[in-house]
Amino acid sequence: MEPPPTQPPPSCNFHGTRRFKHCGLFGDPHLKTFNNDYQSCRVHGAWPLIDNSYLGVQVTNKLIREGSPATVTTKVTVLIKGHSTPCTSERTYEAEADSPLPLSFTDSGSTGLSKTAENVVLTVESDPSGNHERAKIFIRYIETTIIVRRVGKYLAVSAKLPEELVEPSIQDPNTLQLCTLGCPPSERLDIVTSQSNMIDRDHALALCKSKEEFSNDIVNQWTDYYLDWCVFETMTAGIIYEFNAAAHFAQADISRFDPNSLNNQTMYLTEPVNLPDYTSVGQVNRLDSLLIIGLFLLMRIC
Repeated sequence: MEPPPTQPPPSCNFHGTRRFKHCGLFGDPHLKTFNNDYQSCRVHGAWPLIDNSYLGVQVTNKLIREGSPATVTTKVTVLIKGHSTPCTSERTYEAEADSPLPLSFTDSGSTGLSKTAENVVLTVESDPSGNHERAKIFIRYIETTIIVRRVGKYLAVSAKLPEELVEPSIQDPNTLQLCTLGCPPSERLDIVTSQSNMIDRDHALALCKSKEEFSNDIVNQWTDYYLDWCVFETMTAGIIYEFNAAAHFAQADISRFDPNSLNNQTMYLTEPVNLPDYTSVGQVNRLDSLLIIGLFLLMRIC
């Protein structure tokens, strides 16, 4: 008797529409959701960033110091689910802020800077100073990229996923994923009322605008949120390099993964204005717009 014909191996190439969404979290932490909502959150403890049939990403946040409402990310766990696809076995990547980024998955005996595990590629890079490390996980069959960064003693996450994986969670009213729904209202921070004055605003703004310590590949024209977030972090934590660098890296990731979301670029405030402390240039532009609308309506009435 002839043996039954073998089935062709399943295709592990991505066949989607090649439309993608991006989510990022860094700093105190600050969150950009898949829907391009920008929020600052406390989210103390363990929280899911992403959770679908193929992938789970969870962050653990701790208070930056006693008495502060702000938290920082100290642990990132990436779970690649093997039960939902024949393209890989289950893989787990765990990063902790007080240790160098792992060179391999926790359930893999392999070591080295670049490893392929059944259509899953892990690459870990670090700069000579040791102040910044980046782990990049590329999942080929779902065309997904997860970046975990360690800047100083803090972690950040950036993720690019196909729309096909993101949309079902957006439509799920019971989801708790931060990348999908954002932070619960009770966990959101107002960066104006929550700031403290470890460093005064003008000094913090000057430090955030300085580019001397960074290489050209991560220095971008700041946008409203990233400049505001850098100033908030510097004032609140009294920490200069780590949060400034993390903000630059976060925006550099968006420049690669979701450049269209950076259309609202603005210039720095170059002259003092009579506005509440820690008002960004973006807020100034919005006030100018409201003034123009008000004058237009007044002219019509007259």
